[in-house]
Amino acid sequence: MYMNKRTFLGAFFDRRSIRYPLARLIIAAVLIGIGLGLLSNAVLRLDSLRTDIQRNLSSAANAAGTAASAAVMFKDRKVAHGVLRMFEAYPEVEAAALFTDAGVRLAVYGDAKQLPANLPKSASPPSQIALLADTATLQMPIEVDAAEVGSIYLQARLDAYWQSYFTSIASTFLVALIAGGVALVLAMRFLNRIIRPVRMLEEAANDARLHQDFTPRDIPIADNEIGDLVRNFNALLSEVEASRTWLQLQHEELERLVVERTAELLAAKDSADAANAAKSRFLAAASHDLRQPIHAMRLFLETLVSSPLNDEQRRIANYLTLSTRSLADILNALLDVSRLDGGQVRAHPEIVGADVLLRQIEAEFAPLALAKGLRFKFFFPANELRLFTDAKLLYSLLRNIIDNAIKYTDTGGVLVGFRRRGGQALIQVWDTGIGIAPNLLESVFDEYVQIGNPQRDRAQGLGLGLSIVKRLSVILDCRIRCHSRPNTGSRFEISVPLAVATALPVMSAAPPTGIDATHPGLPEDDASGLVGLQVVVIEDDEMAAEAIEILLSANGIKVTRFGSAEHALADPHITQADFYFVDFRLPGINGMQFLDSLQKRVQRPIKATLLTGETQLENINSAPSSNWKVLLKPVESATLMAEIKARMM
Repeated sequence: MYMNKRTFLGAFFDRRSIRYPLARLIIAAVLIGIGLGLLSNAVLRLDSLRTDIQRNLSSAANAAGTAASAAVMFKDRKVAHGVLRMFEAYPEVEAAALFTDAGVRLAVYGDAKQLPANLPKSASPPSQIALLADTATLQMPIEVDAAEVGSIYLQARLDAYWQSYFTSIASTFLVALIAGGVALVLAMRFLNRIIRPVRMLEEAANDARLHQDFTPRDIPIADNEIGDLVRNFNALLSEVEASRTWLQLQHEELERLVVERTAELLAAKDSADAANAAKSRFLAAASHDLRQPIHAMRLFLETLVSSPLNDEQRRIANYLTLSTRSLADILNALLDVSRLDGGQVRAHPEIVGADVLLRQIEAEFAPLALAKGLRFKFFFPANELRLFTDAKLLYSLLRNIIDNAIKYTDTGGVLVGFRRRGGQALIQVWDTGIGIAPNLLESVFDEYVQIGNPQRDRAQGLGLGLSIVKRLSVILDCRIRCHSRPNTGSRFEISVPLAVATALPVMSAAPPTGIDATHPGLPEDDASGLVGLQVVVIEDDEMAAEAIEILLSANGIKVTRFGSAEHALADPHITQADFYFVDFRLPGINGMQFLDSLQKRVQRPIKATLLTGETQLENINSAPSSNWKVLLKPVESATLMAEIKARMM
């Protein structure tokens, strides 16, 4: 082992270690975040509480004034006293009195010593509640047909309000401290994973210099800059060792040297093939863990956006929406490349109308073009055009091309055209954007190639869109071509087979999905039929489970959560739920095995849906009992609510 055994605290306080400034930065960021969050929460809660106090007292005074208007007008003390007894329902009101238009006190509730004997004829408007005041007074006129006939005077204590406020602030502070502590622990653990290979590399270099041992070191690495550094270091060691070996063995025959070199090349090829296969396996295996937090983030965010927000909160929520969408797009692009390379995606051709694709394209991209001030037009033949292809894969291919066209066009517009060319449909996407140089036309379909983005702005993607287009065109067996002139624009062309058996039913492609900032769930009238339903959520990821519970509870659904299938099956009331959301990958038995076991316990068919972050859905569909519906994470809140309604109605 090349790392010295050093205590964590010793390494943490070593100013020569790169851990020291990184740790200080993490701690400062966490503390500042907690401080700003607590301060903003305290200010917002205080303002809201003062408004609530003012509103409650004004509402009570208005109600009493309205009820006592006749009694005050006719100076009926008995009725007026009876009206004031309504303040028994308001424990914060210590005393209250009704006064005639002449300012004479007509009736009293509570401690009369705290009330004035007479009032001036003109009533003052309700005053603002003073900060942390012990009591508050309120004087309001009583009017009948726009004429003032008297007034009402209230004296209220505010102790209960302030006690609730400080209790809330203290709870928030405690939660923030716990969250900050957890964040610091996780950050330090992650920091150690970064520092460890660097320290091992430093000690390996020192060991090679002192002992002249140039064999490659076994240092754990990841696919990042540190991993590149370790690989280059090991490559350098291998070259030095090979040079020394060659000097020692230069007298040997040329044939032996050729054999050795051939063996090295074969080993390098096998290593490269194994590394590529390992990459695909890693992305497929990590898909579930990567999708879980994004799934929870989107549900939390959609539930937040659907709640009452002020302008600043909504602006921040909109930025969160864009960030979450960007993160999901990047992850989906990487996983799509992995699935396409691994042969997990296959085309399922069907007859699809060109008008279906055009409606989807218009719904998704017309607002984006309008936001940039671009023209967005379509061209298609007068006769109906039917394609024979995989609708979802073709739409995915087209949306990558159209998205690039809008992204790299600042003036002019984008045209999407469908033309008939014999037995093929020629789909063209024209733009008046920056164009592509002739020597780059072939390379634009390679991974991580972006034209006009030398700064690698992540807002413009990773450069995987056209790489995915190329892979999809191979799966769909359709030809794709690109014609372009710099500073003039580009034209992409895709040839797709036309449908021959036009009598067959036309299949519609699935509409594009995304975070709907206005309606994250079902409309209120649609969700009303779900109020009171019993839904069981079985999810081992705490955040994902919490997000689903908040969403369903906001729509009036009763939720019971379990972290594993075994705990759920042990509950004697588990069979009484109306619906089940079950994660496929659970500790112990998986979600499908749980549903099969639960179905054996009851006579009626249970209503349930599996949720999963797995990209290899065929592993689920090929199981002995694959009759349960599966939704791929991240799932939108609208989809979850629609799933319950579709199965329950």
